[in-house]
Amino acid sequence: MNDPHPEAVKAQIARELTRVHEDSYGEVAYNVEVGLHEGFVAVIMELELSRAEVTLIDSGYSGSVKESRETFQLAIADTFTAIVERATGRRVSSFGSRTVLDEDPPWSMEIFRLARPPDDA
Repeated sequence: MNDPHPEAVKAQIARELTRVHEDSYGEVAYNVEVGLHEGFVAVIMELELSRAEVTLIDSGYSGSVKESRETFQLAIADTFTAIVERATGRRVSSFGSRTVLDEDPPWSMEIFRLARPPDDA
């Protein structure tokens, strides 16, 4: 990362992704960790599940909750991507999301692959 203040970049990404997550899901994400690397940004966040999701998981439908969450993350990928691009000053070339429900607490990982800077192309 070329940013002289990586801790500020990480804090901005964590703060904004947490806000969007809460606004979108109606539940909080916490213990958000952001890793900045030359070619990607990785974010891990612990999740608060809704009562409906807990009921589905307790009834053996965790796969449905996982698929729904990961699909929703793809649906709001443009919003998440804009946050990372604004904070890093780099274009995001792709985004991936994974939700892990079989651990306590459940968590998700978001990966933002950064495009090469123009001078590296």
